[in-house]
Amino acid sequence: MSAAKQTAAPAAKQKVAFSADKIVWHPSPLLGQVTLVTTCNADGSSNVAPKSLVSMMVFHPPVLALGCNLTHVTAQNIRRGGDFVVNIPGAELAEKVWASHELPHPRPIEAAGLTALPAEQVKSPRIAECKAHLECVCERELVFGEEVIFLGRIVAASIDREALEAPDPYAYLRLFAFLEEKTYGVVERAERL
Repeated sequence: MSAAKQTAAPAAKQKVAFSADKIVWHPSPLLGQVTLVTTCNADGSSNVAPKSLVSMMVFHPPVLALGCNLTHVTAQNIRRGGDFVVNIPGAELAEKVWASHELPHPRPIEAAGLTALPAEQVKSPRIAECKAHLECVCERELVFGEEVIFLGRIVAASIDREALEAPDPYAYLRLFAFLEEKTYGVVERAERL
């Protein structure tokens, strides 16, 4: 091969050890989309909790995973009631989302300064101020010590009409992700390849 056709290999970047514990990551190499998960308490009242351990797992049927601590009211409500709603807030709700974490339980949606909206297919309510909603029925759980992963089959989904009509729906949604303690990132626009 001629020297003209050879290209230099990229310079190797030095790799250093990094903790496997997400709690201490700085910077965080994995994003955790911020959501508000709603469930029903034993007395039928609503419960809301900010969660960032949520991800799609399967397309057909649509199944997502929700990570939670077994001692949390959210986990107890899902185990008892069998359903939950993943509400997708825009970044303009970031301060309310963060503040909701500090509220005592039971933690009704209204205590977080938000509005309950009946769901289409499940008992747990949606949140009116959120821009999209995924109504889930719990199909299975995986327990790891004091943590649990709920696999929820999405039985209904809804989104603000404006998201569908916007030139850039992601600019409208302004999704945001937990990075590390008191730090989040915002999706401001979509880029197409």
